[in-house]
Amino acid sequence: MVMTRKKVYLIIQTVLCVVLVLLLSAAAIRLYREGEALKKAGDLFAEIYSPDKVAAAFAGIAPLFFGAIGFMAAGLLLGIKDEKADLPVKDAGCIRDLTVSRVAVPSAEMNRERGLQKKYRVSGWAAFAACMIPVFLYMINPAHFNVETTEPDFLHLLTGTGPWIILGFVCMLVMARLSEKSILRETEAAKVRIAEEKEKSSENVGSAPAAAGARGMTVIRLLVLAAAVVFIVLGIQNGSMGDVLNKARVICSECIGLG
Repeated sequence: MVMTRKKVYLIIQTVLCVVLVLLLSAAAIRLYREGEALKKAGDLFAEIYSPDKVAAAFAGIAPLFFGAIGFMAAGLLLGIKDEKADLPVKDAGCIRDLTVSRVAVPSAEMNRERGLQKKYRVSGWAAFAACMIPVFLYMINPAHFNVETTEPDFLHLLTGTGPWIILGFVCMLVMARLSEKSILRETEAAKVRIAEEKEKSSENVGSAPAAAGARGMTVIRLLVLAAAVVFIVLGIQNGSMGDVLNKARVICSECIGLG
């Protein structure tokens, strides 16, 4: 894969954004812990997020922060952007539904993949629910919270619930990825099934029922043509052709004024 300047710029911009989020989060957690330590030491009026403390914590991150802002502004001035950002997202499920709608009778492979997708979906939600049980038990345990300040130990909260939450989302992501691959396989199977049904339909075009229907339509057309010819001949014999001619002449000469 060729790395263009635009792609390199977008990768660097993404890395800078992720690093800034991590550094700012770490600074906020550090300030919170330092403020909580002062309160536990007896300084009940200590401010956790005072302007001086925030400015001191931000001073170490400021060069990277303003550098990232300048880097982003340079990209905007140069017109560098992700060309695929405005394109609609390709939904595998929507493409699958549109393809399957053209299938008269689903094949065994299509039904098997649809069953796998249901199992993946149920398994993902079941795994996520199982991971949320320890989180729920942690949250309802009063021992994990300070009764005097009603504030939990933030780091202990993260270590007690964070891994389970992350694991739950990872399980759902894995199941979603497996389900997406199954959807792609079902789509390919549906395309094969459509081709098979078209081939079978073309083979049945020359079958006996189709041929009989074509012959029946031909007979009906010939009967209508013969009846038309008979009525034209009868009209000429009984003088109706002259009456029609006279009426046409009167219309042209009197009504329209061609005479």
